[in-house]
Order: sequence, then C-alpha cells, then structure tokens
Amino acid sequence: MDKIRLDFFDILGYLIPGTALLLSLWVTADPSILQLADLYSFVCKITANTLLSGVVVAYVIGFTLHFLGSFLFNLIYGKLKRKRDAVTADIPQYWALIREHGAKHLPILDRWQALKALASNLAAFSLIALLLCGLKAYLTQNSEWAYLLPVFALLFFAYSNRARVFSKYLDDDSYAVFLTLNLTEKLPQKAV
Repeated sequence: MDKIRLDFFDILGYLIPGTALLLSLWVTADPSILQLADLYSFVCKITANTLLSGVVVAYVIGFTLHFLGSFLFNLIYGKLKRKRDAVTADIPQYWALIREHGAKHLPILDRWQALKALASNLAAFSLIALLLCGLKAYLTQNSEWAYLLPVFALLFFAYSNRARVFSKYLDDDSYAVFLTLNLTEKLPQKAV
C-alpha cells in the first residue's frame, strides 16, 4: 500500500476531471441545494474525512471518464493526420524506440499527453455537466441552473479544441525526437 503513487498524468488526467464530476453529481443529488448561492454552504460542510475518501472515488470516476473523453475526442477529430504516420504505421514500435533512446525527452511528451487527457476529459465532463444542470433545473424548478447550460457548452468546445492542440504538440514533439535521434534506422524493415 505504501507503493501507491500518483503521477502527473493521474492527477491531471483522472483526479481533476473525476473530482469535478463527483462534485457535480453530489450537487445534483443533494436536495438541500436549490440555487447557486447554496453551493457555498455545500462546500463548507465537506470534512477532511469526506475529502480523503472522495479522492479515491474521484480517481475511479476520472479513470472511467477517460473512456468517454477519448471516445469523444476520436469522434470529433477522427483520424488526425499525424506526422508519425509518415515514419511508420507501427505506433507501439515508434513509442518503444522513443522510450528506449529518448529518455530525456519523455517528460515533455508525458506533459503533452497528460494535458491532452485533462482537456478531453474536461470536455466529456462539460457534456455531463450540461445534462446535470438541466436535471437540477428541472428538479428544483429554478432557472438559475439553466443559465449554466451555455457556460458548459462553451467549455465543451474550448476543452475539445485544447485537446486537439495538445495532441498536435505531442505528435510534433514526438516526431521531432524520433527524427533527431535517427530512430527511423532502428525500425524493423517491414514497419518502414
């Protein structure tokens, strides 16, 4: 149990979006929250024990949300033209060579991957938040919650675009590492 560690990807890709979704689900389910002003008292009643146990639940929710985020990203942007496709169709081999020979470049590539996951998972969260705001508006008969609908719609498009940008950065930088280290020569002949 003492070996469990959260890395940069876990925090950005899973924990932050999972926490956002967990809090949104909790706010939607809590009948004492009738208007946006009630959110302050909601936050004040969160204890340290609740927060600690919520981290585990938020991580699991974020991990699950990643499937939806990845699905939406691929649905919206389809098969992005990637520079690495010009080098090889064998993507596992491509990344294996970068990991083996380009260790000092991995932190920046991991950063782009984590930021892409954060953005695509927050885009997925924004869609779910749209539904939850609509549901809360219906349950409470308070139109304040409906005012958040355009906010989450804009956030969905903003986060989706950021995911595309971070995906491009990841592709551009990994391709540059691959070429700079002359890793094309190390590819098996059938993969070239």
